[in-house]
Amino acid sequence: MVGSIGVDNRYSTSYNNLKPNPGSDKWANTLAQTVDKDINGDADVNSAKKSTVMDSYLALSGSGINTFKQAYSEYKSENYRIVPDNEAECFDIYNKDGERLGVFSYSDVKIRQDAATGKQFLISEHGTMSYDALVVDGELKEALQNVMNKESLDVEEMQGFTLKTHAGTGIQYLVKNGEEGRGGKVLLQTEDDRKRYEELAEIYFSKYPNLIESREEGYIWADLEIKGMAKRTDQGIISMRADGMSYSDNENYKNNWNVLFSGSMYEMLYEWFQNNKDSMEEIRKFSTWQKIFDKIGGKYERVWSKEELEQGYLNN
Repeated sequence: MVGSIGVDNRYSTSYNNLKPNPGSDKWANTLAQTVDKDINGDADVNSAKKSTVMDSYLALSGSGINTFKQAYSEYKSENYRIVPDNEAECFDIYNKDGERLGVFSYSDVKIRQDAATGKQFLISEHGTMSYDALVVDGELKEALQNVMNKESLDVEEMQGFTLKTHAGTGIQYLVKNGEEGRGGKVLLQTEDDRKRYEELAEIYFSKYPNLIESREEGYIWADLEIKGMAKRTDQGIISMRADGMSYSDNENYKNNWNVLFSGSMYEMLYEWFQNNKDSMEEIRKFSTWQKIFDKIGGKYERVWSKEELEQGYLNN
């Protein structure tokens, strides 16, 4: 199996649990010595204490605020392995096969429940480029509680994300609202899901040998199709993204074409495509899409490919 690829941005700062290391008297002893030395008969005792507490704390902690971090230990259950990175303050979560399922900041370990289905998720965003998401089952919930030494995890209603289902495979995926062009997270929840995912990847690998060189690439295209960002044709593949779309022909690369979007063109096209994709004909041709672009409005730019420049005309 091929796991989802994402961009880690682990270095978010948590200011919880700022306290001296238990078992060490260095902080307390130095603080007491500093207070005794700095307070004289004419000074305001409370003001002096407040000042010397901060001075001593910062002196002993270097930068101070990041020194006392929560430390967790690795935890393993039957189907999950949770590996903490106490420096970066995040958990790497793996399944029993060693696949990394995602990276979750300590501050993001909370349950987000979908109001429509009741399903619960663990979601962690890393900057603006990607996000990780997992369906939380009883075993994972218990493992997280154990590793964090909590009786329960916080639960809140999921907002800003939508759970969707791919019609062809029945596999669910999670999408951040308004950012469908970035894709989403495919959720392989059962062995049947994995089997259908692998079958779809094999279709891509077998059907388009001139476009896809390995089964690993097949998994990438299967992932894109499930998320609504790729569609197969008899002769090639159409891919869609936030800033445009393109067609790649398996038999004749001179039939390839590319379009760039601007403004809200992608959102309008995405909505139209979801409602009409099964009724479209000859979707490999740019002329078919051009009619759709003109119908829904929006701005786009037809981009010349290298092959089109060589032949001297645009493919339709």
